Amino acid sequence: MNPYLFRVCGANGFYKEHADEVIHETWAIFFQNLNKFEGRSNIRTFVCGILFNKIREYRRSQNKFLSNDDSEQTFNNTFSKNGWWNNEPEDPHKFTALKQASELVTECMEGLTEQQKAAFVMREVDEENSEDICNVLGVNITHLRVLIYRAKDKLRQCLEGKISSGEF
Repeated sequence: MNPYLFRVCGANGFYKEHADEVIHETWAIFFQNLNKFEGRSNIRTFVCGILFNKIREYRRSQNKFLSNDDSEQTFNNTFSKNGWWNNEPEDPHKFTALKQASELVTECMEGLTEQQKAAFVMREVDEENSEDICNVLGVNITHLRVLIYRAKDKLRQCLEGKISSGEF
């Protein structure tokens, strides 16, 4: 099951040592709470639910720390020895538009309930299957469809409102 958990971690932006740490904590919690497993879902789904919670916890703990970039290292990575770009930078207008769009989506995601947000992210971003999402969230397939529909509808309405008001 660990290869699957590593793929889930990779899909969530966790690689090697961070994934190892999160998966280790997931298994520790799993064995601590094994007596709470009622058998209503697949063990893999139960473990994935724990993993998603550990990923959220890890992200929250990492957001508390600011990264200290070494400017000389950044400079050396950005330019070649003869002074040219190693990789030509993106068009600033495109970057700004993408950043603004990302900020709008993030703002609109805050308007969703926790269940709607979790269902939407697991389905559309993590591309989890419906059965696993239902087991993790503790809902049936009909409720999951309602959650995803409402999440998409709220996001659409919010984004349309922000775009029409000139925020974008």
